[in-house]
Amino acid sequence: MTCPRDLLDAARRQLESAYGLALEGLSEQQIATAVAAGTSGEASRDTSDPRVLARIVDRLPIDESWLFRDDALWSWLVREAGPALVERALAAGRPVRVLSLGCSAGQEPFSAAIAFQAVLEGMAIPPSSGAAYVSILGVDSSPARIEVARAGVVNAWSVQRARPDWLRGKVKLEDRQTGRHRVEPSVLAMCRFEVGNLVPMAEAGNAAFGGYDLVFCRNVLIYFRPAEAERIAAQVGSALDAGATLVLSAAEAHLLGASRRVEPLGHLGAGRAVREVPGAGPFPGPSRRRRAGRKGRRWPDARAATGALPAAPTRRDAVEAHLRDAIEHAAAGRSMEALREARAALFHDPRQLFPRLLVGRHLIPFDVERAREVLRELVDAASRLPPEAEVPHADGLSVGQLATAARLLLRGPGGE
Repeated sequence: MTCPRDLLDAARRQLESAYGLALEGLSEQQIATAVAAGTSGEASRDTSDPRVLARIVDRLPIDESWLFRDDALWSWLVREAGPALVERALAAGRPVRVLSLGCSAGQEPFSAAIAFQAVLEGMAIPPSSGAAYVSILGVDSSPARIEVARAGVVNAWSVQRARPDWLRGKVKLEDRQTGRHRVEPSVLAMCRFEVGNLVPMAEAGNAAFGGYDLVFCRNVLIYFRPAEAERIAAQVGSALDAGATLVLSAAEAHLLGASRRVEPLGHLGAGRAVREVPGAGPFPGPSRRRRAGRKGRRWPDARAATGALPAAPTRRDAVEAHLRDAIEHAAAGRSMEALREARAALFHDPRQLFPRLLVGRHLIPFDVERAREVLRELVDAASRLPPEAEVPHADGLSVGQLATAARLLLRGPGGE
């Protein structure tokens, strides 16, 4: 497929102006093929038209990605960074918020979801509850790739490049002839996807990046000219809330220091923002700029809580207070009130087992299917712990006894 020189040159100028893409590393023929395909047939050839540019971006070969790309990163996330991020978010009473820039067809967000499910399982939280604990937003400039990501479909090549033990059975072959695979619903539920352009997002600063605990920007800046890549990296790093983690690829690790407020962490390419965003308070609401975005664009607002987090004793006290009230309501036959207080205890610490038993028990009269789901998840979580271990906030109750109680409720009236 041929492409006139004037059309090719115009498209390159527009791609760099609109997306920052100098397309370093791509051959002239690769770019020409994408431009020709994006402007073929009855399609407009006006490269200043955003719709035309989007079609060209859809066809550019800049989407090389696969599940669990870079084993060392995911090992570090599961063993070190992930548990710390979950603990920090739990202390703030909210989910971990993750942003994946240049997410292609969803390979990185899906990998992060599966990895965080492994982290949550280590805390006795079942994978089916993952969406309540971790929220992942994938952003890519290609509308076509975003549609594929939203469908939860990945190609065979993306799966074959990943280590099987990392996949953990969460990606299943759906069509042997085409090699199409599909991610498990619990994984897809943790992810959402939007079309977005890194250049205006970086200009929007904290309005675009504030509120996220973890931001992936891997193998994205390699397509920018060096000076532009450094500028974008500086803008992104400076826009993060204090304590947020930024992850670049190993090839881009030298850009971590561009903002002068990101310190290296224990993985090459990873760093943490170390100072507060100027003018931000300990628990800021959406700033005026965040509400407006750039030229009226409303960027996804992660609604972060930054600064000092509640101390652990405060959380334990809250759990104990709500559990005490739940038990009192249950003894008096007030199931709705007992259910409300048990849920409040779980809000303060979703890892707790005893409140789950109370929720399952008192939910049966109102929503038996959801009650069964809660009790099954409780049995599953208990099976991963020593039966003789004591259950926190439940004097004298062991994990084995708690699991037995949950099984009895599943077999009883309204149960299974």
